[in-house]
Amino acid sequence: MAKVHEGENSSLIYDGAVLFPNVRLGRNVTIFPGAIIGRPPMTTAATHRQVDVSELLPVEIGDNCVIGANAVIYMGVKIGQHSMVGDTARIREGCEIGDYSLVAMGVTISFNVRIGNRVRIMDNSVIAGNSLIEDGVFIGPRVGTSNDRKMSGRPGQGTDWTEGGPTIRKAAAIGQGATILSGLEVGENSMVGAGAVVTKDVQPWTLVMGVPARLIRHLSDERVRR
Repeated sequence: MAKVHEGENSSLIYDGAVLFPNVRLGRNVTIFPGAIIGRPPMTTAATHRQVDVSELLPVEIGDNCVIGANAVIYMGVKIGQHSMVGDTARIREGCEIGDYSLVAMGVTISFNVRIGNRVRIMDNSVIAGNSLIEDGVFIGPRVGTSNDRKMSGRPGQGTDWTEGGPTIRKAAAIGQGATILSGLEVGENSMVGAGAVVTKDVQPWTLVMGVPARLIRHLSDERVRR
């Protein structure tokens, strides 16, 4: 393993981790074996989303973060302080993650996702490109989101992908195995039950469950989850 000292910076990078140029580490960052930081995206004829990689945009990882074994973080990602990226997680280009947030093992976060502070995204969930997740959100294991209701994945040759994933507002909670379709809003302090399929907006302070998800009841400010 290698101990990195840059001024006041002291970070621990284990053998087998790969850091591309223009990676900026805060103090006391730990990067476990096999992690790849700053990976440039590549396109082939198999994909229609085009990404300009003419400039290797920086990766910024804040103080006291932990990057797990075999995690992959693409270029242009910013991670705040005291956050953790679990083993085998994937974070695509252009994402921003706030402070004290957890991206657990096996999570995939696609491009241009904004994630706030104190967010917990649990194992093997998938966050679609152009999603927004506000502060204090909890997303359970194996939650799926989408940004393409046509299931085409083809915005047009030579164009970027502009359709949006869901917006999940402050302190919402998504249960294990739920599915949230593209462009929807899950309101502040709402709850989505395990296994639900969300096909329309979820209003603030409500509980929805089922396939498709339907209103079960309204919630009060007496509900305390954390």
